Amino acid sequence: MDTDVLTTRVVDGIAVITLGSSRRIYIDQETSDALFEALNKCAGDANIRVVIVTGAAAGSFVRHYPSRPSPAALEGDSGAARSMSHD
Repeated sequence: MDTDVLTTRVVDGIAVITLGSSRRIYIDQETSDALFEALNKCAGDANIRVVIVTGAAAGSFVRHYPSRPSPAALEGDSGAARSMSHD
């Protein structure tokens, strides 16, 4: 995993997923896919009780995609977001 995209560390049952780096503080498809994969791994680990998602850049969580938002996102279409199943 590219540490500029996402890092995960687990201590005492608490997983901290850090998005991006000080150089890369936006969410794109690569970051979104990596976050989805990291959350699924955490969900499958019985030793993880808490997951914290944070951004790596001081003073900023993350920026959104570097391109223009879709019309569905502007209208608040909940179908525009990826849903996670609990299989």
